[in-house]
Formats: sequence, structure tokens, C-alpha cells
Amino acid sequence: MTTGLARALVALPSMGLGGTERHTAALAEALAAAGVAVTVALEPALDPGFAAMLGGPGAVRRRPAPLGWRPGASVEANMARQEAALAEALAASRPDLVILPLPWPSHGLGLFRGLLAAGLPALVIHHLAPREPEPPLPEAALAVLAGLTAARFRWAAVAAPVAARAAALLGLPEAGFTVVPNGVPVPPEDPAGRAAARARQRQRLGLGLAAKLLVFAGRLETPKGADLLPEIATRLETAAGATLAVLGEGSLRAPLAASAAGRRGGPLRLLGHVHDVPDWLLAADALLLPSRLEGCPLVFLEAAVRRCPVVASGDALEAFGAAAPRLAAIAPAGGIAHLTDQAAVRLNDPASARAAVDAAHRTAVALDEAAMLRRYFSLIRAALA
Repeated sequence: MTTGLARALVALPSMGLGGTERHTAALAEALAAAGVAVTVALEPALDPGFAAMLGGPGAVRRRPAPLGWRPGASVEANMARQEAALAEALAASRPDLVILPLPWPSHGLGLFRGLLAAGLPALVIHHLAPREPEPPLPEAALAVLAGLTAARFRWAAVAAPVAARAAALLGLPEAGFTVVPNGVPVPPEDPAGRAAARARQRQRLGLGLAAKLLVFAGRLETPKGADLLPEIATRLETAAGATLAVLGEGSLRAPLAASAAGRRGGPLRLLGHVHDVPDWLLAADALLLPSRLEGCPLVFLEAAVRRCPVVASGDALEAFGAAAPRLAAIAPAGGIAHLTDQAAVRLNDPASARAAVDAAHRTAVALDEAAMLRRYFSLIRAALA
């Protein structure tokens, strides 16, 4: 794949590491492999974790920069800091194009202002957007939004609902957004590897080989539905004799650990941040995805390409629209009782998931990482034209 691009700056306004950052790492690596000089500017605290996402030393340069949108700071302060840090990064990297991966639409306001002043083209990728109205923006931010229609920006989103909400929030036409669904690499089928993973991870938990295992993988935050995990684990222990392994960190870790389900030897096992999530998806009888807000969840696609059944809230798979019930067991309202019931069916009757597993696998293969990257490379060429 070619882009016609010589130098690119990726300006990442994140304050944490998750799906947006994994997606960004994959795109940066692909551009570097195509011969583009890529610099990723990001918060200094994120650099070690992001470097691990890149898979080791390579051609992607990383530049510490205070670009993260700080929740405790005012909009104006965030904008000023972002704009100043971006100016330094632009001077150092001299890019032909800037890529803005946004975990939230308004978290790029200072970057927008800096790019408008520099007159540079940009590809803006929206990963998530709020359903509820945001607080009113100050005049400085409104002035930036007023200039976006004339900017040399290409707008993308990982799902149609994200595109619609981001467009509304920024005052842009939805028709100006290109939806590029997320994609992940598709591993070869490996029955022996699956069997080994099932044994390995159950042994790690002190479980027997036949024990039923549900996995949650994500940030331990309320939007991810992590607050529901103790009660779901308790109910599933009764309904299916299952254990719920929780992969991830976040602000809810302490209350989860203090719950009755999180006691030592209880049905809720908090494993923290792990580097072998794919192995856990091979080991699991199902993935639990109880999110209240998602874009195009990478963990669902990771499960799908490994033929791991998925139990999800309706909000978690919003990106897939009417097709979602064919891809996973869906609890439309995402409540504890309905999620537990759906999970118990999958755990007690694995054959019931076969059709959804096959459909999810076909979908994830069609929307694999290579397909995603081709579409982004096309948008980059259009942005440079």
C-alpha cells in the first residue's frame, strides 16, 4: 500500500491506553512500513505502554508532548496547552499530514486550532462520541468550530453512530464523515493452541480443565459496565458454576476487589493488565462485553476472529446495528439479570452459540486489519490531493 506521504505526525490527546491507542499504533506501524516517516506525539506517561503496543523498536518515532485532555483543567487551558505542544511537534517533525485519533470529539479542540493556524491537512479519526449533550463550550472553542468547515481536514469515524454524534457535536455535516470500521489481524485456526490456552489459563486460576470461564477485558470504569461485574459473577457462580476473569485496570478496581465476589477464591478474579488477552479469548467459554458506550470495540473483533462467543449489551455492539443479534448474545438494555441469563445459556449450552460465532467470525474476517488500513491509506491520499 502507498500513500504519497513522506512525513506524518500523529497527535494523540489521550490520557490513558486502550482501544484508541492500539488502533493508533497499528496505523502508525503500517504507515512506517510503507516508508512514511512517522512521529507519534503523546503524553510522556503513556510512552512505555504505547511503545509496547508498537511491538518493540521500529521505525515509528515517539515524541513526549503534553497533548492529553486533562479532565480537571478548563477547556481554554487544555486548548492552549495542546496548541503550544502541537506547534513544537510540527516544527520538529515538519509533517505533510497530521493524524488526530480522538478518544472524544472535543478533546482535539486545541489541536484543531493549531492546525487551522498552520494550514496543514489532517485526518481526524473519531473513536467515541457521547450520547448525552455536552456542557456549553466557551467562545474560544466555538470560534474553532466555526472554522472547521473550511479546514483541510478529512473526517473519519469507527462506526456510523459515532460519526453522527461527532458531527452533531462539532457542527459538521454527517455526510462529510467516512466510516472506517475497526479491524484486527486474523490468526490461523489452531485447535491445539486453543486446547493449550484453555488448560494454561484455568491452571493459572486454580480451576479444573472443564471449569466454565467467562472473560471481561477492558478498563475498570462505569462506561465499560465494570460496576456490574461482582453481581454478574455471583449470579453466574450459582447458575452455571462459572468463574469471571477480569483483565484490565481502572478506578473501580478497589471496589471490585472489596466485593464479596472478589474475595480470595471467589467467582470474580481480578488479574489486572495482561499482555496475553488473545490467549484468554482462546481459553474462555465466552467474552462478556457489558459496556454502556462503545465505538467499534476491538475486543469483540479479537474474540470473533478466535471464535470466542460473546455476550454483550446492546450499547456495546451498537456499531453493528441490526446485525448485532446475529453476532452475539445481546442483552438489549444491558442489565445484570439479562446479561447473566444470556451468559448462563452460553455457558450451559455451548452449541447455542455456534451460529453467532460463525457469523461474527465471517464479519471480523471481512473487516480485518488489512481492509481497515487500505481505507485509511485511501483517505490519506485524498487528504493530500
